[in-house]
Amino acid sequence: MMVMVGEPKAAGGPALAGVQFFFTLGWTVYVIYLPELLASAHVASTWLPLLLMADQLIFAVMDMAFALVADRLADGYQKLARLLLWLTIISTVAFVLLPMSGKVSSNLLIAVLFIWVLSASVLRAPTMVLLAKRAKVAQQGRLVRWYAAGMALAAALSPYVGTLLKGVDPRLPFALAAVTLLIAVVVLLRAFVATGPEPRVDAPQPVAFAAYAPVLAVLVLAAGGFQLHAFVNAGPQFLAHAAKESLPWLMPLLWVGFFSALPAVGALVKRFGMLTVASVGILLAAIGSYASGVAASLPSLVAMQILSGVGWAAAFAGLMEYASKSGTRGAEGLFMGSFFAVLALATFGRILLVSQLLPHSPQLRGLMTYLPSGLLLAAGLIAALHAFKVSGRRTDDAQL
Repeated sequence: MMVMVGEPKAAGGPALAGVQFFFTLGWTVYVIYLPELLASAHVASTWLPLLLMADQLIFAVMDMAFALVADRLADGYQKLARLLLWLTIISTVAFVLLPMSGKVSSNLLIAVLFIWVLSASVLRAPTMVLLAKRAKVAQQGRLVRWYAAGMALAAALSPYVGTLLKGVDPRLPFALAAVTLLIAVVVLLRAFVATGPEPRVDAPQPVAFAAYAPVLAVLVLAAGGFQLHAFVNAGPQFLAHAAKESLPWLMPLLWVGFFSALPAVGALVKRFGMLTVASVGILLAAIGSYASGVAASLPSLVAMQILSGVGWAAAFAGLMEYASKSGTRGAEGLFMGSFFAVLALATFGRILLVSQLLPHSPQLRGLMTYLPSGLLLAAGLIAALHAFKVSGRRTDDAQL
C-alpha cells in the first residue's frame, strides 16, 4: 500500500490499515442504505440526521470508554484482544441483520443499529491503542500513517462504491462488508499475538493531560473545518465546473492528495517535529479550502482540492502521532481515546450544522464558502503558537 523509507517496521501496520479500510467502507455502505432501511421500517426521513448524530455521540463515548479500559488492563493485552474480537463478532452479526431488521419492525431496526454502532466502536480507538501499547516509540508514527492510509483509501473509493451499489440488494453489500471486516480484524489480532511486547525503555512518561488540551482544541477546529470543506462544499464546487456524472471521479482527488502525501510525512516529522508539521498542514488545508471556493476553472479547483488533501494528511498524521506519543507508557488510551472522541464530536457538529441549522439560516449559508477555511486558519494559528511554546521548552520530539 505504502512505502515508508527510513522508519522502523511497525508490526501489524498493514493489518491496521486493512481494518480501517474495511471499517470505513462498511460505514459508507451503512450511510448509503440507511434511508432505504428507515423507509422499510416506516421511520420518517427526518430521523436520518438524528440517527447519524446519535451514532457519533455513541462513538465519542465509547472511544473514551474502550480506551480507558485498555489503560486499566495495563499489560492484559490478551484480555483486550479477546474483547476486541468478541465485540467485532457481535458487530458483524448486527451488520448482517441490519437490512432484514427494518422489515420486521422499526423498534428492531433501531435496536440492531444501536448494537452495531456500540460494538463497532471497538474498531476505532482501541485497535490503534492495542498496537501502540506494544510498539516502540519510534514505531508509533508509522502505525499512525498505516491507519490514515487505510482510512484515506476507503474514502477515495467511497464515491465509486455509491455508484456501484445503486439498485443492489442491500443484503449482499452488508454481508460482504461485515465478513471482510471480521477477517481483517482476525488478521490484525494474529499479527498482534505473533509479536511479543516491545521493551519500553525508550518511552518517556506521559505528558500532563492539561498540556495536551490545546491540541484537542486545534483538532476540533481543524476537523470541523476540513469536514465542511470535504463533505459539504467540495461537491457544489465541482458542480460549478463539471457535470454531475463526473463527481465520482472528481471527489476522490482530495483523498488521492492525502494518501500520496503520507509517505513523506514521517520524514517531515522527524526533521521538523509533529506539531510543526501539523501546523503547516492545517494552514495548507486552509489555503486549499479558500482557493477552492474562489477557483475560476476546473483545473485550478482540482489543484486546490489536492492541496487540501496534502495539507490534511500532514495535519491528521502529525496530530495523531502527537496524541499517541504523548500518552506513551500507560496513558495511550486516554490520549488516543480523546483524539478519536473529538473527531466524532466534529462529525456530530458537521451533521448538526448541515441538517438542522443551514436550512433555516440564509446568513449562515452565505458564510459557508469561507467558514471551513476560517476554522482551519484559526486551528493552524493556534497549533503554530502551541508548537512554538512547546519548542521553547525544548522540542516536542525531545519531550516525547
